[in-house]
Amino acid sequence: MGRAFPEAQMVLPTLIGVSNTPMALADDKGNTLVVDAISNHWAERLGRAACVQMGCQVSCADTVLRGDQLADGLVPATLTLAEDLGRAVRLARAAHADPVAAATSVLGGVKLFAGKVVDVERRTTGGFARGKALLAGAGSFELSFQNEHLLARRDGGIVATTPDLICVLDTDTGEPVTTEAMRYGLRVTVIGVPCDPRWTSPAGLELAGPRYFGYDCDYRPLPLA
Repeated sequence: MGRAFPEAQMVLPTLIGVSNTPMALADDKGNTLVVDAISNHWAERLGRAACVQMGCQVSCADTVLRGDQLADGLVPATLTLAEDLGRAVRLARAAHADPVAAATSVLGGVKLFAGKVVDVERRTTGGFARGKALLAGAGSFELSFQNEHLLARRDGGIVATTPDLICVLDTDTGEPVTTEAMRYGLRVTVIGVPCDPRWTSPAGLELAGPRYFGYDCDYRPLPLA
């Protein structure tokens, strides 16, 4: 994927016709389930319903690929990128430099906003954590999320949308702040990171663009740094 998405069908293998199923699910109580669905969207619906009944947390194995499908169905070097990112943040802290700037540089991203979290509205519906977070700084900034941050508005105007990455980092440490960890008083910096270009194809936007999530807007490329 090259990023996180909240629904099972939102993976690059879907774009090349690879099925999510058979999908094996297991919970911490020992319950197991194998889903065999007619489409990846149905795999998400059935798997999500099972996950809710199993306590909203399951281990899952799915989306089997052949070797000749890997190049088209996966994003290369993501583990290397994660290692490079962690190293850059660690070294920046050790040198008393800006860890957020280090992370932004490694990811090829752009700073969108820095400020304080002043309000968080969060609810769990249908197995998802949905809501909004409001930040204050040099202006106002609003994040809309469904497990992951999907839309960002600055002073009312849209500045970033899914499928690009909207990442919230602790301003002092560079640590990621997930939607579940967002709380009043945190001082954070929001950066935008370009997604894998396959996500901005017509098929990719249909699968994981802002309109799929119910936002009344089209994909907006990130502003230049």
